[in-house]
Amino acid sequence: METNRTKRSVAVVTPIWRLPLLPEEEISLRHLQHYLSDYERIIVAPQGLALDFPGFKIRRFERDCFVDTDSYSRLMLSSRFYRQFADFDYILVYQLDCLVFSNDLQSWCEKGWDYVGAPWFKGYRDNTAEGFWAVGNGGLSLRRVKAFRRVLASKRLAEPPEVRGQQTRLFKRSPRLRAAACRLKTLLHRFGWRNDLKWFLSRYRRNEDVFWSFEAAKWDPEFRIPSPAEAVGFSFEYAPRYCRERNSGKLPFGCHAWYKIDRSFWDSHLLKK
Repeated sequence: METNRTKRSVAVVTPIWRLPLLPEEEISLRHLQHYLSDYERIIVAPQGLALDFPGFKIRRFERDCFVDTDSYSRLMLSSRFYRQFADFDYILVYQLDCLVFSNDLQSWCEKGWDYVGAPWFKGYRDNTAEGFWAVGNGGLSLRRVKAFRRVLASKRLAEPPEVRGQQTRLFKRSPRLRAAACRLKTLLHRFGWRNDLKWFLSRYRRNEDVFWSFEAAKWDPEFRIPSPAEAVGFSFEYAPRYCRERNSGKLPFGCHAWYKIDRSFWDSHLLKK
């Protein structure tokens, strides 16, 4: 009974927005099914896409959430996405350019981090000269649902209202009217007008994982991400050979973009049919 409860504490969530799958995506799916079959597996897909994947449940969203990277990022930065998984403590986002190499998912949940992904290097490339920079990639990422919902419900402000209030081009030739306009803007910004998270996200143009890595803790100081030195045991992305050295010569729990970045490194670790 305890085992079932524990397994339900995390779901594996795989976005699929087009068919047929590429051969490399079939390999990624094979790794998921082989190593993570004990966990609930859910496909996130656009409305109307015909899917037949035994063992998977399906959660659907509007088709325009899957048009491109920007639309997908907006979905992954929305409260309604994480509300769909409120029954779980964690979700493992597993895009079909990922691999996993063990069923050691529960132990990562037990570490209590709010977000874990592969470490990045500066410039988001294999720039190993300065070592790791930040954590991390969202393609294979463990996300604590409660923490993500807490961030997206944040009532904090983007900037101090007094700072936002001074940013006006009105009444440049009338100091008195300009001062009055600044006071009014400061008041409005104090109540969140063009200064809350909804406004911030409407203007946000970077990938969603950059938000969770660099911005989330600004909106919720309790949001917890591990150091790159710990996260490298969870996943590799760029520079997998360097990452393996930093991970004491061992493979991680999984990886992202395996057939796009140094495929020859991963070929010997692929499951056979």
